[in-house]
Amino acid sequence: MPRRLPSSSPHWLLLLLVTAVMLSATEATAPVVPMELYFSPAELASIAGYGEEPVSTVVVSGQVVCLLSCRRHGADLLSFELPGATVGVTCETEGIKAMANSVFGITDENGNFTIELPSWLHATPNLEKACAVKVIQLPLDSVCRLRHGPSSSHGIHLSSSEDGFRTYTTGWIQLQQHDTK
Repeated sequence: MPRRLPSSSPHWLLLLLVTAVMLSATEATAPVVPMELYFSPAELASIAGYGEEPVSTVVVSGQVVCLLSCRRHGADLLSFELPGATVGVTCETEGIKAMANSVFGITDENGNFTIELPSWLHATPNLEKACAVKVIQLPLDSVCRLRHGPSSSHGIHLSSSEDGFRTYTTGWIQLQQHDTK
């Protein structure tokens, strides 16, 4: 014959429920330890999906042109593409130590460049503010010049994003000709 619970069983049930709630509350208030203490930056990038096998692609593109100014008053500026220029994308990342990450490329025969960023930079917050493009070096026979070494930085902006492929662009990077007659 089944055993009957004493009439005080609702009290035991209530006591059991209160004990369970108290135990779960003490577990919820346990200190949360950041993942950065347990994993290296490379492991964190891999956990986030930015490891050896890329889950996304991020490229920066643009065009380097040289402006020729005519000495005649009212004359238009002439521009031509600048092939063979070395271009760099530098991204400032945050973390325990801030570090600069740079990737380089060379312009093609039309002065265009497309530089793919390494996967560890894909998760950089606000990539448009973190990264900039500079023209580092020009071909020796170039009639254009860089002012006092590498050119000033040029910002990037998102031009497309689809299916894990993001494209940023600088547009035209305009350099001036040498100051010769």
